[in-house]
Amino acid sequence: MWYPGHIEKAKKIIKNNLSIVNAVIEILDARAPYASRAYEEEQLFRNKNRIIVLNKYDLCDKKKTKEWENYYKANGNEVFSLSLKNLNLREFFLKKIDPLIPEKFNEKRIMIVGIPNVGKSTFINRLKGKKAAAVGNEPGITRGIQWINIGEKLRVLDTPGVLYPKLYNKNIVNKLILIGSLKSEDHELEEAFNYAFNFLRIEYPEILSKVLLNWEGCKNSYEFIELFSLKRNFIKKGGIFDYERGRNIFLKELSDGKYGCITYETPSDF
Repeated sequence: MWYPGHIEKAKKIIKNNLSIVNAVIEILDARAPYASRAYEEEQLFRNKNRIIVLNKYDLCDKKKTKEWENYYKANGNEVFSLSLKNLNLREFFLKKIDPLIPEKFNEKRIMIVGIPNVGKSTFINRLKGKKAAAVGNEPGITRGIQWINIGEKLRVLDTPGVLYPKLYNKNIVNKLILIGSLKSEDHELEEAFNYAFNFLRIEYPEILSKVLLNWEGCKNSYEFIELFSLKRNFIKKGGIFDYERGRNIFLKELSDGKYGCITYETPSDF
């Protein structure tokens, strides 16, 4: 379910069009800069100028993001951390990114790539200044490809989201679910929630304290959601707390940054 068939087709399209672009812009989620690169980037983009954009900077742990900036720069990439919510992207692009793109035959062609729901279409729409590509908050909305003209010299190729054909690493799967880049069955969502709770209690206990002052008395994630649901009055008929509703709303609010900024990984993890 989380690996739509169009992704394999997208990879073929990327390979077929790579020779006619001057640079590749990879959009990553700043909350998971490794997991959100869950595709064969070296195989796909070998010998091509690459610019990495760590999007959703407003939702990430800034200290950890600095580590990722240094990591990717040390590997020969240009890196920019930004939030598309509060940025004049067109002005930023022309000043910071456009000079890094080689020009050929009086034209610049770039390819925008990334996993689902990291902000590729929003990036293009803000760059153009009006709606030029479909935008949504569900992974996999961009299913085709399209060339978009930005001014007289710049042409942008939008591509559907790409992923590994198989994801064996459960931690990567959990992170991609938590940042909204993978659709998930209920049992996968449950695993991602358990992962998030155990991660937060170690790395960001202050975030759990914003949710529940007495969370430290919880032995596990189930007890945490029980208290959370009771606090929010998520009660079913018969006085039973609504676990699924409590869990899902907690995860949505966590992803929306309601409780604070989070980054789920650092370069030293790998």
